[in-house]
Amino acid sequence: MTLTELLPSLRTSLRPALDPTVWPVTARWAPQDDLLVGGVRMTTLVGRYGSPVHVLDEADVRSRCAEYVAAFGADAVSYSAKAGLTPDTGRWIASEGLGGYVTSAAELKSALLAGIPPARLVLCGRSKSVVDLEAAFACGAAIVVGSIGEVASVAARAPIGQRVLLRVLPSAGRGRCRYGVPLGTTIALAAVGAVLASPSLVPAGLDCSIGHQLSRFQAFESCLRETMAFAAVIRARLGVTVPALNLGGGHAVPYADGDDEFAVSAFAARIRGMLRLSAERFGIPEPRLTVSPGRAIVARAGLTLHRIGALADVDGRRTVVLDGSVPDCLTAEKCAGRHTAYLIGRETPAPLQPVTMVGGADDEQQSPVAAVQLPADVVVGDLVAVAGTGAYHHRRETFVGRPAVLGVAAGTVRTLVRRETLQDLLRRTA
Repeated sequence: MTLTELLPSLRTSLRPALDPTVWPVTARWAPQDDLLVGGVRMTTLVGRYGSPVHVLDEADVRSRCAEYVAAFGADAVSYSAKAGLTPDTGRWIASEGLGGYVTSAAELKSALLAGIPPARLVLCGRSKSVVDLEAAFACGAAIVVGSIGEVASVAARAPIGQRVLLRVLPSAGRGRCRYGVPLGTTIALAAVGAVLASPSLVPAGLDCSIGHQLSRFQAFESCLRETMAFAAVIRARLGVTVPALNLGGGHAVPYADGDDEFAVSAFAARIRGMLRLSAERFGIPEPRLTVSPGRAIVARAGLTLHRIGALADVDGRRTVVLDGSVPDCLTAEKCAGRHTAYLIGRETPAPLQPVTMVGGADDEQQSPVAAVQLPADVVVGDLVAVAGTGAYHHRRETFVGRPAVLGVAAGTVRTLVRRETLQDLLRRTA
């Protein structure tokens, strides 16, 4: 008989703590070291839906939406659909008062089905197709334009009264972003002039994007100062007032213990104060301030359940190969190798040991997921929960198909995206 069998309370104490900045707000340990999220046992989900499977905690998504709305105010927050959007998740987001930034006609359709009003939808992205533009024209969504050429292209097709926002690049974001006109240049001023010269277009404001995983305020503050200075130039040279300023998203999301978290409320208070002072300094009306977070809304709410597909020892360190990938970990930026992962579904007194966790179906596809500690007795077939994957659930895995995406809330399970079967893959590649 082991010590943990003699002292059951010791077994509970051996469970790793669930960091509330990394795991969903409803995540709890259950008997047999099972994991509860939204009141649902994760081992039950895998038994029913197979692995890998993505899980999204509705309560967590709603709480993040509410946090942003409380910080910035009603009608000031839009969800960036690049982080994933289905009609069901869109309904959660819409009911919390958020608008939407979408990049395609398909995302626009999901947002409309979710109930987001067209007046609060914005079509963005640098590769808009004619179909995307026509969908925005039809419903009345605003459109982001990022060059004089794009202004002309949109103006040639747009109906009278089409709202547009000009994407501008502050100096702090030009190394990370390529889409938009550089602030403080004649090109930027000419792009505003082109919007004003079109009988079809209505200037709706300036739109910024300065990067990803930003935990400090300085880059946003610099962007605000530059943009307000440009707004003053627009007022002086062209005689018009900039009605709105979107500072984008890119707010940092913790993936492991100790990672920086973005202080939403403090940021909102500080940036609003700076906006007011800048408007007074330049003697111009204060534009309406908005933000468009994506990853910051859904990353923590999501986790992915994997079976261990293989074990290997490489250079004296145990490597754990999962039965699928975490798609954004295929690139070095953002979160590669940063995720937190725990063994779930069985109790073990074995000591923890450092392992390298990789995802992928073969050597060419494997990518780092995390450097974590797992019990020394892990075996092929064990179940692992990987935290912080909520912003990647919509990404398609080309070699194994798309896992199911399941929403959980109050003990119930809803299929948000069904699993892609072999037959689906064959039809897609035919």
